Amino acid sequence: MAEIREDSLVRYKGTGTIGTVKVLLEDDGVTWAFLDSTGLYYRLDSLELIEKAPERKELEGMTLEQIQERFKQTQDMMDAVKMQDDNLETGG
Repeated sequence: MAEIREDSLVRYKGTGTIGTVKVLLEDDGVTWAFLDSTGLYYRLDSLELIEKAPERKELEGMTLEQIQERFKQTQDMMDAVKMQDDNLETGG
């Protein structure tokens, strides 16, 4: 089995985030990897080595206007389900 090292392409198992390992750091017996895509450190045991990043076909062939419209639709959907302060009940 291949070993994760600096410049390895990896995927974070929790969210599927993909990035290249830029720094490996050991602290208290735990090895951490710094990913270029997020600027965050991840435990090495939460990463998996991958050969290449998957292609993102969902935006392929779309114009900038179409991408902006999709973003607006997503934002509108998120705003519609967002909890408002007046809907929250507090306990006491």
